[in-house]
Amino acid sequence: MARKAIPIGPNILALVEDARIDLACAALALREGENEPEFNLSEEIPNSSDEVLVNEFRQGIVDTLSQFDLDELRPIEQRCRRIRALADGKGISSLTTIVERQFTEEQVLQIEAQPDPLCRSIWTFLNARQTFEDAESFHFARQFRDHGKMYDAFEVELEKTVYLDANAINETALASKITEVLELKTACTVKALDLPATEAHTTSIMLIVRHGGPLSSVHDHRYDGRRGTIYFRPPNEATLIYTPSKRQIEICGDSPVVRQKVSDAFAEVTLEHDISQKPLTWKRYNLSRFRTSLTLPIPTIEGVEIQVARVLEVQIRLGHWSRKLALKVALDDDIQDVATKYLGRGNIFRRAASFSRIGIAVKYNRAGDTKERSLNITVSGARSCNLQSNKDPDERSLGFALLHEWGILSAFRQIDNGDLRSMLPQLVDLYDLEEDEVSGGYLREIALDPDRLIEGGLLERRDRQDVVLIEEDDINGEVEIKPSSTPGMVSATGPFGEDAGERPTADLERYQINREWLQETVLKLIRPLLTNKGAQVLDQDLVLMGDIGMDGGSTPVFFARRLGDPQIINKLDQLLRARNASGIGIVLTSSNETLTCLGPNVVVPVLTHLSDDDEDLVLSREALAQTFSSGRNLATGGSSVAVLKAGTQSASLCIPGKAPLAILGANQIRIFEKLVLAHLAGSPDVKTADLIEDTGVKSPQQAFKKPMWENILDVYIAKGSTRGYWRLVV
Repeated sequence: MARKAIPIGPNILALVEDARIDLACAALALREGENEPEFNLSEEIPNSSDEVLVNEFRQGIVDTLSQFDLDELRPIEQRCRRIRALADGKGISSLTTIVERQFTEEQVLQIEAQPDPLCRSIWTFLNARQTFEDAESFHFARQFRDHGKMYDAFEVELEKTVYLDANAINETALASKITEVLELKTACTVKALDLPATEAHTTSIMLIVRHGGPLSSVHDHRYDGRRGTIYFRPPNEATLIYTPSKRQIEICGDSPVVRQKVSDAFAEVTLEHDISQKPLTWKRYNLSRFRTSLTLPIPTIEGVEIQVARVLEVQIRLGHWSRKLALKVALDDDIQDVATKYLGRGNIFRRAASFSRIGIAVKYNRAGDTKERSLNITVSGARSCNLQSNKDPDERSLGFALLHEWGILSAFRQIDNGDLRSMLPQLVDLYDLEEDEVSGGYLREIALDPDRLIEGGLLERRDRQDVVLIEEDDINGEVEIKPSSTPGMVSATGPFGEDAGERPTADLERYQINREWLQETVLKLIRPLLTNKGAQVLDQDLVLMGDIGMDGGSTPVFFARRLGDPQIINKLDQLLRARNASGIGIVLTSSNETLTCLGPNVVVPVLTHLSDDDEDLVLSREALAQTFSSGRNLATGGSSVAVLKAGTQSASLCIPGKAPLAILGANQIRIFEKLVLAHLAGSPDVKTADLIEDTGVKSPQQAFKKPMWENILDVYIAKGSTRGYWRLVV
């Protein structure tokens, strides 16, 4: 007979089997919320020296926990995962580093008495939670250097190096500044720690910034079966590391807006740096040029004569970060010839998806100076370069100038408000996309310059498409993309090896949208319209922006995306319907073709209400007020019962006195059209067979998803006075 699977997760099981038994029991007995179950483990813990009794006790714990559901064990599984993360690999050194800086002598003696890293991690979690969480932040910060979505590096153009330690940082003043720039509604805390030098990193300072995120909400299914809404402010964290020798700020956080603003605040308050005159430099390195050639041209730099500029080292990753291929040559070698001779003409470097390291040697002399000088430049990935730690400002400037001339370097440059206003239609199109990745061809079609958006932080360069779908001439299917001998082009090979012609390389480049930064940019352009500002994230597709004065009152303003998708309409309609206590509002949308109303709100497409005259407002206040005024009556249900179509797949059911209902798909529209016609004819009851005719469903309920049916039953549709009939609820 097969053994029944136990619900215990791997981290709980590892803690029970490997940790000293008293510490394991203490960790498992901890409850951090009212919803967590009490395991009622035995308090009579056997002596750890008696292995037989200890093993029996461990098995008893497993048997006890196996009686609980997976959902009930999830919180303790997550805690065990956190504990094990700081007891393995680099997590051990992260915990040790922070412990050495925060523990008292008595605490140090206590933790040193623990037999192994797992027990030390558990002991810290139980007895010094703040230290444990600081060690987690330090551990994640080191790891996130390889995770671009949560990591940024900025350079500070200081006239001289400013050496600091944690004691020199005014944590209170910095927390106050961060609270101001992030417009936080709750207090922010800052903690500074000194980081010692390691083999990979020089002496640094780490700051842990903990703050509340934008007010958000989730639906809650209560014990009585009713649905409610829980509003909460998620605990957010940003971890900043400043390395004085590099004049570099590294920061981890889940929002690019937070990363930049916290870095600016640190530079201004702690380094006394005037960011208005010298903004922090945000550099990105694009190594894709080395796919086609490892040879560098000699550029012209004013005041400098370049004699030699050669690539001496190239390293690529082979599908996974842990696998790499590297080639190093001497200065007298031509790395392009060596790669061709020993690796073949179509070698792996030409087909590389990404380069992780490029080493460049430069020989030069300054104009009017016969002394020959050398400069070594090493670029590691998209965000790191050894020039950051070069103490000679002239050499740093020369190195960055060379990288810029070769098309390798692009630095962050804030896009001014005027340019953003002119780009608003295209930015709104980007914001409305479901996917977070776009191609160069798409950006060209909507007239956006990817390099400018990269400089402004809205895009990040990814890699190049190697397979493309083509439907033209005699080719219909996926074609493979390969290098071409024509500069700026790639060749395409059809599914049966046929020549599919050439395509512009730029069209096949792929870019990642910085979603949070793009949202912040779009909302910032619209925000001047509002009389009361304060963003609240209600859903990934819906933001409450604030209020605007309309018709002598205060009208809530929302911003919705992807309203061309029926599923999104359904989701947001229910969400807004639950908030109807705030009154009739405005839903700005990036979609042009959509419903007139969403819940008790007037839908206003942004791109059809742009301002031509006002330099401060991207939207026309007059056009917005006119649309709101004409749609307000409809948002309360209109003056008569009707189904108003917005295309073949979406419509609004209007009933006076009720918020319009978004109905989606031909079946839902057909059902409500029949109910409306029956109501207007004076015979409201419609037989089930007639109602579902030509819909393919066996009952009206099957035409709706369960949550929607539960919300509309006996509110918009109900059973008729006779069995087997349905009617509109008016």
